[in-house]
Amino acid sequence: MRQCFVEVLSREGVRLTAVTDIAMLTKWREDVVEELMDPQSPYALALRDRSGVQDRVDFLDRWCELIADALSRVIGGDGAAAAPYLPRPGREANAHAKNAVLVLAALHGGGTLSLLAEDPGPLNAALDFALMPLVTHSSGR
Repeated sequence: MRQCFVEVLSREGVRLTAVTDIAMLTKWREDVVEELMDPQSPYALALRDRSGVQDRVDFLDRWCELIADALSRVIGGDGAAAAPYLPRPGREANAHAKNAVLVLAALHGGGTLSLLAEDPGPLNAALDFALMPLVTHSSGR
C-alpha cells in the first residue's frame, strides 16, 4: 500500500478511535481540515493519488470503516463493525456506513475544491453539510 495511505490510516486510526462524542468529532473535523489544506500532507497526497485501483479501494474502504465506527460511537444505534462500508453491488450498508461514505465524499470533494481554491471554505461547507444530520441527531437525544 502506498506510504501516504498507510500514514493517513495510521493517524486516522488513532484520531477516530478516540472519538466518542460530538465534541471529539468536531475536533477530528478541525484536524482533518487542517491536514487536507496542506497540499504536501499525506491526506492531500492520498486523495490525489491515482495509482493502483485496488490500493485506493482498500484505503478508502478502511478509512470509511474508521469513520463509520466513530459515528456509531457518537450517535449509537446499530454497530458499524459488521457492516460493509464502500457500496458495492450486492451488498447493503447500514446507516453508519452510509453516513461514513457521505463524510468521506465530503472530505474528497471538499478537499479537492479547497486545495484548488487555496481556501478551506468548500471543505468546511461540505463537512458541515455531511455532519449536520449527525450533530442534529446527537443533540436531539
